Amino acid sequence: MEEYIKVAMLLDFYGQLLTERQYQILDLYYNSDYSLSEIASMLNISRQGVYDGVKKGKHTLNEFEGKLGLAKRFSRHEENLKDILSKLRKLKPCRDSEDEQIINECIGELQSVLKEL
Repeated sequence: MEEYIKVAMLLDFYGQLLTERQYQILDLYYNSDYSLSEIASMLNISRQGVYDGVKKGKHTLNEFEGKLGLAKRFSRHEENLKDILSKLRKLKPCRDSEDEQIINECIGELQSVLKEL
């Protein structure tokens, strides 16, 4: 399951850099959960052709990630934001209502950013 999530994430970042056919095959396989046989039938190619497309496309995505590192950087930023949010939530209520308001605004903004990710 972890591999599916990783490839789906890489597809989000680098999918448009693949050929249209590679993107189509990987999208159907990883995002839409079609089997190799179902994709082969839909695209009028052999099951082996789909398998090769998945293998080559996945390899290409991993090469892009190895060179650019966007997905790794994204994951790191997401974890850092979650950590900051967690620390803010652990703060005890302040005596100064202005500080309390700033903290609550920061929590709200961080929650919004995380939802958009």
